[in-house]
Amino acid sequence: MAPEPAFCFEKKRLIAEFVKAVSEYHRMQSAQLAALRKGEDFPFEAELSRAREQRDRAKYSVLAHQELHGC
Repeated sequence: MAPEPAFCFEKKRLIAEFVKAVSEYHRMQSAQLAALRKGEDFPFEAELSRAREQRDRAKYSVLAHQELHGC
């Protein structure tokens, strides 16, 4: 494993993508809950699934970077 650099731009970029993906996932969950409170079915199920997949991809990208680069 390589020593951790003082500042890793790639790690910063990957974490920013992860934060964005988590925010989008939570936004979709909130929309889903609001729809349910209004008595609607699950109108955001497909979007929520895509947001969850994007969140997971971003998470595993951060973890893979940490494993590979040690930062």
